Amino acid sequence: MKYSNPQIPEGINTSDSHPLKEFVLLAGGALLLLVVLAWGFGEAGARLARFLPFESEAGLVPEGVLQSDAGPELQRYIDELATRVSAELALPPGMQVNVHVSGGDTFNAFATLGGNVLLFRGLLEALPNENALAMLMAHEIAHVVHRDPIVGIGRGAAIQIVAGLVFGDPDLAVLGQAGIYTQLHFNRDMERDADAAALRAVNGLYGHVSGAADLFKVIQSERREQGGGEPPAIFSSHPLDQQRLQAITDTVREHGWRADGPITALPAAYAEWLRDAARRHDKPAD
Repeated sequence: MKYSNPQIPEGINTSDSHPLKEFVLLAGGALLLLVVLAWGFGEAGARLARFLPFESEAGLVPEGVLQSDAGPELQRYIDELATRVSAELALPPGMQVNVHVSGGDTFNAFATLGGNVLLFRGLLEALPNENALAMLMAHEIAHVVHRDPIVGIGRGAAIQIVAGLVFGDPDLAVLGQAGIYTQLHFNRDMERDADAAALRAVNGLYGHVSGAADLFKVIQSERREQGGGEPPAIFSSHPLDQQRLQAITDTVREHGWRADGPITALPAAYAEWLRDAARRHDKPAD
Protein backbone atom coordinates (compact mmCIF):
# COMPACT_ATOMS: atom_id res chain seq x y z
CA MET A 1 0.00 0.00 0.00
CA LYS A 2 1.50 3.24 -1.07
CA TYR A 3 1.25 6.12 1.41
CA SER A 4 0.02 9.43 0.07
CA ASN A 5 -0.53 12.83 1.64
CA PRO A 6 -3.16 14.58 -0.46
CA GLN A 7 -3.56 18.33 -0.21
CA ILE A 8 -6.64 19.29 1.82
CA PRO A 9 -8.92 21.58 -0.18
CA GLU A 10 -9.03 25.13 1.04
CA GLY A 11 -12.15 26.23 2.95
CA ILE A 12 -13.21 22.73 4.00
CA ASN A 13 -13.80 23.93 7.58
CA THR A 14 -15.23 27.25 6.55
CA SER A 15 -18.98 27.88 6.28
CA ASP A 16 -20.36 29.62 3.26
CA SER A 17 -22.52 31.72 5.61
CA HIS A 18 -21.24 34.90 7.19
CA PRO A 19 -20.44 34.37 10.92
CA LEU A 20 -22.65 37.33 11.84
CA LYS A 21 -25.59 35.72 10.05
CA GLU A 22 -25.08 32.48 11.97
CA PHE A 23 -24.88 34.41 15.23
CA VAL A 24 -28.11 36.26 14.47
CA LEU A 25 -29.88 32.98 13.66
CA LEU A 26 -28.66 31.32 16.86
CA ALA A 27 -29.49 34.35 19.01
CA GLY A 28 -32.90 34.67 17.39
CA GLY A 29 -33.66 31.02 18.02
CA ALA A 30 -32.59 31.31 21.65
CA LEU A 31 -34.73 34.43 22.10
CA LEU A 32 -37.74 32.74 20.51
CA LEU A 33 -37.26 29.74 22.80
CA LEU A 34 -37.09 32.06 25.83
CA VAL A 35 -40.28 33.87 24.76
CA VAL A 36 -42.14 30.59 24.25
CA LEU A 37 -40.86 29.29 27.59
CA ALA A 38 -41.90 32.47 29.41
CA TRP A 39 -45.33 32.43 27.74
CA GLY A 40 -45.86 28.79 28.69
CA PHE A 41 -44.88 29.37 32.31
CA GLY A 42 -47.01 32.51 32.36
CA GLU A 43 -50.10 30.64 31.20
CA ALA A 44 -49.41 27.86 33.71
CA GLY A 45 -49.07 30.44 36.48
CA ALA A 46 -52.33 32.09 35.43
CA ARG A 47 -54.22 28.77 35.42
CA LEU A 48 -52.86 27.72 38.80
CA ALA A 49 -53.66 31.11 40.32
CA ARG A 50 -57.38 30.58 39.66
CA PHE A 51 -57.36 27.67 42.11
CA LEU A 52 -56.16 29.86 44.98
CA PRO A 53 -59.08 30.34 47.42
CA PHE A 54 -60.31 33.93 47.56
CA GLU A 55 -59.66 34.01 51.32
CA SER A 56 -56.00 33.20 50.67
CA GLU A 57 -55.83 35.86 47.97
CA ALA A 58 -57.14 38.45 50.42
CA GLY A 59 -54.38 37.47 52.82
CA LEU A 60 -51.74 38.44 50.25
CA VAL A 61 -52.61 42.14 50.50
CA PRO A 62 -50.28 43.90 52.98
CA GLU A 63 -52.26 45.52 55.77
CA GLY A 64 -52.76 49.24 55.32
CA VAL A 65 -51.44 49.41 51.77
CA LEU A 66 -54.84 50.54 50.45
CA GLN A 67 -56.51 53.32 52.37
CA SER A 68 -59.44 55.51 51.42
CA ASP A 69 -59.33 59.29 51.49
CA ALA A 70 -63.12 59.45 51.34
CA GLY A 71 -64.95 61.17 54.16
CA PRO A 72 -67.85 59.35 55.83
CA GLU A 73 -70.53 60.70 53.44
CA LEU A 74 -68.65 59.83 50.25
CA GLN A 75 -67.59 56.43 51.58
CA ARG A 76 -71.17 55.64 52.57
CA TYR A 77 -72.42 56.55 49.10
CA ILE A 78 -69.65 54.55 47.39
CA ASP A 79 -70.30 51.53 49.63
CA GLU A 80 -74.04 51.62 49.00
CA LEU A 81 -73.57 51.82 45.24
CA ALA A 82 -70.95 49.05 45.36
CA THR A 83 -73.41 46.84 47.25
CA ARG A 84 -76.08 47.39 44.60
CA VAL A 85 -73.62 46.78 41.76
CA SER A 86 -72.22 43.67 43.43
CA ALA A 87 -75.72 42.23 43.75
CA GLU A 88 -76.15 42.54 39.98
CA LEU A 89 -72.81 40.84 39.40
CA ALA A 90 -73.70 37.92 41.68
CA LEU A 91 -70.55 37.70 43.76
CA PRO A 92 -69.64 34.11 44.67
CA PRO A 93 -70.13 33.07 48.33
CA GLY A 94 -67.31 34.34 50.53
CA MET A 95 -66.21 37.05 48.11
CA GLN A 96 -66.29 40.59 49.43
CA VAL A 97 -65.46 43.83 47.62
CA ASN A 98 -63.96 46.89 49.29
CA VAL A 99 -63.98 50.13 47.29
CA HIS A 100 -61.44 52.80 48.23
CA VAL A 101 -61.22 56.38 47.01
CA SER A 102 -57.89 58.12 46.51
CA GLY A 103 -57.94 61.90 46.73
CA GLY A 104 -55.11 62.08 44.20
CA ASP A 105 -55.74 63.64 40.80
CA THR A 106 -54.65 60.55 38.87
CA PHE A 107 -57.10 59.72 36.08
CA ASN A 108 -57.46 56.02 36.80
CA ALA A 109 -59.19 53.18 38.63
CA PHE A 110 -58.20 49.57 39.13
CA ALA A 111 -59.09 46.32 40.88
CA THR A 112 -56.43 44.48 42.81
CA LEU A 113 -56.01 41.49 45.11
CA GLY A 114 -58.49 40.49 47.77
CA GLY A 115 -61.52 42.24 46.27
CA ASN A 116 -60.00 45.70 46.65
CA VAL A 117 -60.94 48.41 44.16
CA LEU A 118 -59.28 51.83 44.06
CA LEU A 119 -60.98 54.79 42.38
CA PHE A 120 -59.00 58.00 41.90
CA ARG A 121 -60.52 61.46 42.30
CA GLY A 122 -59.09 62.52 38.92
CA LEU A 123 -61.44 60.11 37.18
CA LEU A 124 -64.37 60.42 39.60
CA GLU A 125 -64.51 64.21 39.08
CA ALA A 126 -64.93 63.73 35.33
CA LEU A 127 -67.95 61.42 35.52
CA PRO A 128 -71.19 63.22 34.57
CA ASN A 129 -73.73 60.96 36.28
CA GLU A 130 -74.23 57.98 38.58
CA ASN A 131 -74.81 55.65 35.64
CA ALA A 132 -71.25 56.24 34.42
CA LEU A 133 -69.94 55.77 37.96
CA ALA A 134 -71.88 52.51 38.24
CA MET A 135 -70.37 51.36 34.92
CA LEU A 136 -66.87 52.14 36.20
CA MET A 137 -67.45 50.43 39.51
CA ALA A 138 -69.10 47.41 37.86
CA HIS A 139 -66.17 47.05 35.45
CA GLU A 140 -63.64 46.93 38.28
CA ILE A 141 -65.77 44.64 40.46
CA ALA A 142 -66.22 42.34 37.44
CA HIS A 143 -62.42 41.94 37.38
CA VAL A 144 -62.66 40.77 41.00
CA VAL A 145 -65.48 38.32 40.24
CA HIS A 146 -63.51 36.92 37.29
CA ARG A 147 -60.40 36.58 39.52
CA ASP A 148 -58.41 38.69 37.04
CA PRO A 149 -56.09 40.32 39.62
CA ILE A 150 -54.74 37.02 40.98
CA VAL A 151 -54.56 35.58 37.45
CA GLY A 152 -52.65 38.63 36.23
CA ILE A 153 -50.24 38.45 39.15
CA GLY A 154 -49.84 34.69 38.78
CA ARG A 155 -48.96 35.11 35.11
CA GLY A 156 -46.60 38.03 35.79
CA ALA A 157 -44.92 36.25 38.69
CA ALA A 158 -44.28 33.11 36.63
CA ILE A 159 -42.79 35.09 33.74
CA GLN A 160 -40.66 37.18 36.08
CA ILE A 161 -39.32 34.12 37.86
CA VAL A 162 -38.45 32.38 34.57
CA ALA A 163 -36.69 35.49 33.30
CA GLY A 164 -34.86 35.80 36.63
CA LEU A 165 -33.68 32.20 36.51
CA VAL A 166 -32.41 32.65 32.95
CA PHE A 167 -30.54 35.84 33.77
CA GLY A 168 -29.42 34.69 37.20
CA ASP A 169 -31.50 36.95 39.43
CA PRO A 170 -34.92 35.42 40.22
CA ASP A 171 -37.16 37.85 42.07
CA LEU A 172 -39.38 35.82 44.37
CA ALA A 173 -40.87 38.89 46.04
CA VAL A 174 -43.30 39.72 43.23
CA LEU A 175 -46.28 39.48 45.58
CA GLY A 176 -44.91 42.03 47.99
CA GLN A 177 -46.43 45.42 48.68
CA ALA A 178 -45.33 46.86 45.34
CA GLY A 179 -46.47 43.73 43.53
CA ILE A 180 -50.17 44.42 43.94
CA TYR A 181 -49.61 47.46 41.73
CA THR A 182 -46.76 46.53 39.40
CA GLN A 183 -47.93 43.02 38.45
CA LEU A 184 -51.46 43.99 37.45
CA HIS A 185 -51.66 43.33 33.73
CA PHE A 186 -55.10 42.47 32.37
CA ASN A 187 -55.26 41.38 28.76
CA ARG A 188 -57.77 42.56 26.20
CA ASP A 189 -60.06 39.55 26.66
CA MET A 190 -60.26 40.27 30.40
CA GLU A 191 -61.17 43.88 29.67
CA ARG A 192 -63.86 42.92 27.16
CA ASP A 193 -65.38 40.43 29.59
CA ALA A 194 -65.37 43.04 32.36
CA ASP A 195 -67.06 45.56 30.05
CA ALA A 196 -69.77 43.04 29.13
CA ALA A 197 -70.43 42.09 32.75
CA ALA A 198 -70.52 45.75 33.77
CA LEU A 199 -73.03 46.59 31.07
CA ARG A 200 -75.30 43.76 32.25
CA ALA A 201 -75.03 45.10 35.80
CA VAL A 202 -75.92 48.65 34.74
CA ASN A 203 -78.91 47.37 32.76
CA GLY A 204 -80.08 45.34 35.74
CA LEU A 205 -79.57 48.27 38.10
CA TYR A 206 -81.39 50.95 36.10
CA GLY A 207 -83.49 48.98 33.61
CA HIS A 208 -81.53 50.49 30.70
CA VAL A 209 -77.92 51.23 29.73
CA SER A 210 -78.19 54.97 29.20
CA GLY A 211 -75.16 56.70 30.70
CA ALA A 212 -72.90 53.64 30.58
CA ALA A 213 -71.20 54.86 27.40
CA ASP A 214 -70.43 58.18 29.13
CA LEU A 215 -67.60 56.44 30.99
CA PHE A 216 -65.74 55.66 27.76
CA LYS A 217 -66.54 59.07 26.30
CA VAL A 218 -64.92 60.64 29.35
CA ILE A 219 -61.85 58.42 28.94
CA GLN A 220 -61.68 59.28 25.25
CA SER A 221 -61.99 63.00 25.99
CA GLU A 222 -59.25 62.87 28.62
CA ARG A 223 -56.90 61.11 26.22
CA ARG A 224 -57.47 63.81 23.62
CA GLU A 225 -56.94 66.61 26.14
CA GLN A 226 -53.63 65.09 27.14
CA GLY A 227 -52.60 65.23 23.50
CA GLY A 228 -52.11 61.51 23.14
CA GLY A 229 -53.98 59.38 20.70
CA GLU A 230 -54.76 55.74 21.26
CA PRO A 231 -51.95 53.27 20.64
CA PRO A 232 -52.45 50.74 17.82
CA ALA A 233 -54.72 47.92 18.95
CA ILE A 234 -51.86 45.42 18.85
CA PHE A 235 -49.99 47.45 21.49
CA SER A 236 -52.97 48.10 23.75
CA SER A 237 -54.15 45.82 26.54
CA HIS A 238 -57.56 47.54 26.48
CA PRO A 239 -60.01 47.50 23.60
CA LEU A 240 -59.88 50.81 21.76
CA ASP A 241 -62.36 53.45 22.94
CA GLN A 242 -64.44 53.36 19.76
CA GLN A 243 -64.55 49.55 19.90
CA ARG A 244 -65.86 49.71 23.47
CA LEU A 245 -68.55 52.19 22.48
CA GLN A 246 -69.54 50.04 19.51
CA ALA A 247 -69.65 46.97 21.77
CA ILE A 248 -72.28 48.70 23.91
CA THR A 249 -74.43 49.35 20.85
CA ASP A 250 -74.02 45.77 19.63
CA THR A 251 -74.77 44.25 23.05
CA VAL A 252 -77.90 46.35 23.53
CA ARG A 253 -79.16 45.27 20.11
CA GLU A 254 -78.31 41.62 20.76
CA HIS A 255 -80.14 41.42 24.10
CA GLY A 256 -82.97 43.80 23.27
CA TRP A 257 -82.12 46.12 26.18
CA ARG A 258 -83.29 49.70 26.41
CA ALA A 259 -80.62 52.10 25.19
CA ASP A 260 -82.35 55.20 26.59
CA GLY A 261 -83.77 55.93 29.99
CA PRO A 262 -83.68 58.44 32.83
CA ILE A 263 -80.18 59.36 33.95
CA THR A 264 -79.52 59.25 37.70
CA ALA A 265 -77.71 62.36 38.91
CA LEU A 266 -74.81 62.21 41.30
CA PRO A 267 -75.57 63.46 44.83
CA ALA A 268 -75.67 67.24 45.17
CA ALA A 269 -72.74 67.17 47.58
CA TYR A 270 -70.65 64.82 45.40
CA ALA A 271 -68.22 67.52 44.20
CA GLU A 272 -67.65 68.76 47.75
CA TRP A 273 -67.06 65.19 48.94
CA LEU A 274 -64.33 64.83 46.32
CA ARG A 275 -62.73 68.13 47.32
CA ASP A 276 -62.70 66.88 50.90
CA ALA A 277 -61.01 63.68 49.70
CA ALA A 278 -58.36 65.80 47.97
CA ARG A 279 -57.71 67.70 51.20
CA ARG A 280 -57.42 64.45 53.13
CA HIS A 281 -55.02 63.10 50.51
CA ASP A 282 -52.80 66.20 50.64
CA LYS A 283 -52.84 66.49 54.43
CA PRO A 284 -49.33 65.83 55.83
CA ALA A 285 -49.00 62.64 57.84
CA ASP A 286 -48.78 63.17 61.59
